[in-house]
Amino acid sequence: MTVAVLTCSAANLLQGQLPMTSNGQPVSGALTIPEYQRPYRWQDQQLAQLLGDIADHNKQTPELPYYLGSLILHQANGKLNIIDGQQRVTTLALIACLLQWDDSQQLVSTLEYEHPISQQQIKHNLKWLQDTFSAQPEYLQTLMDFQKLQFTVVITQTEDDAYRFFETQNTGGVRLGGPDIIKAHHLRAIDTLHQKTFAKQWESLGKLDDTVSALLKGRYWQRINMRELPSHQQKKQVRDTIVTELAQQTGRGADVSFVRVHRQVGLAGEVSQHLYQQGYELRQPLNAGVNSIRYLSYFQSLYQHYWHKPDLPHLPGFQSFIAWLKELEGCGYLEGLYKACLLQYISQFGECQLEAASKKLFRVVYSRRVSNQKAVRENSVYAFVRETPVLDWIALSYTPEQCFAYLDKFKLTVDGNNLEPDKSSVKKRYMGKVNEFFELNLASEDYKQGFAQALTVKVAGGLQ
Repeated sequence: MTVAVLTCSAANLLQGQLPMTSNGQPVSGALTIPEYQRPYRWQDQQLAQLLGDIADHNKQTPELPYYLGSLILHQANGKLNIIDGQQRVTTLALIACLLQWDDSQQLVSTLEYEHPISQQQIKHNLKWLQDTFSAQPEYLQTLMDFQKLQFTVVITQTEDDAYRFFETQNTGGVRLGGPDIIKAHHLRAIDTLHQKTFAKQWESLGKLDDTVSALLKGRYWQRINMRELPSHQQKKQVRDTIVTELAQQTGRGADVSFVRVHRQVGLAGEVSQHLYQQGYELRQPLNAGVNSIRYLSYFQSLYQHYWHKPDLPHLPGFQSFIAWLKELEGCGYLEGLYKACLLQYISQFGECQLEAASKKLFRVVYSRRVSNQKAVRENSVYAFVRETPVLDWIALSYTPEQCFAYLDKFKLTVDGNNLEPDKSSVKKRYMGKVNEFFELNLASEDYKQGFAQALTVKVAGGLQ
């Protein structure tokens, strides 16, 4: 990796006059923001935090410069592409413009913001700064001494080196989430001519965290290559996992999707084919660039359409069941597994017998709510999948009926603890809601003996 490092002030940066690097090499080029970078998103909170931190620093140690962190730049074709640091650089440029700092014009003239989100946020932040300091403009002038604001600048000669450094820094530090990092990885794998198109497509996806979490479960929790996922509390490890699985381990090549094909051969040898769905397999191998972006876009669409905000008038039973399921108390970790199963099923079989599948999956996945006398913990869901490979049952099935056979064979058992008649527990309230929704017609004193059998008859038997 060819990396040069230098230290400079914000004034150097705004004037476009970077000093020589640590190895004596001159640096030249206009600072630019690549098309595929995420939009400028800093809001009031980040602006206030930055200005407040600088003010506190100036009070405590006025003789020392304030350190603004590191910038990562890729030097090529007479440009210095900002790989990491756009939010801070843009904010400084806005403040310089507001202060009418003449020496900043060179930088301001080279930065272009075509994304509507960036343009809207720039207008908002300029107004916020104007309103905040309208009564004391001299305070902002004194506060923002650009000569005493300092950066460490990392400059690479290749884009790959820049992003390798960027990914290492952001998976080792705590700034960007995994989806933000893999976005940069995949957009830079796309031809420059099409980067803007796919950057806009990515931004239109919204927050990907829940979809990515479900995809990781589906891809990690498989019997042939079982891998444990880090806890949601281990933010750095979660980010590393996302980057590894959905960026670093992707291949190179075309946009390829794998789907199940139902091919029927007639007596005369004629062949007819039917596809359950037109998208991607959840566990399929991925290539960097367009393939991974469309894969994530497809599953984000499934997540939004069938879970987050379902609008399915042609599937009223499924829609009402999902609405009820999302309201259950004390089932957050099980819900995470259920969403992975649902995406796995739909990616293979589309809407074919979806209501029946959703309820059969519920009986299996949510069994931990009644078979475990303690609270359902995150690590116990992983242990459950190792014992009951429900995701594999879906993935290994060629038809919905074959999948249902696996699910129906699962034996549901009820632990009787916390089900005393005079006691109200999370488990008992859960069983009461299930009893009511599925019309099991059980009295609460019958939950210990009859709940498992009644639900199994209703879901496993009655929906076939």
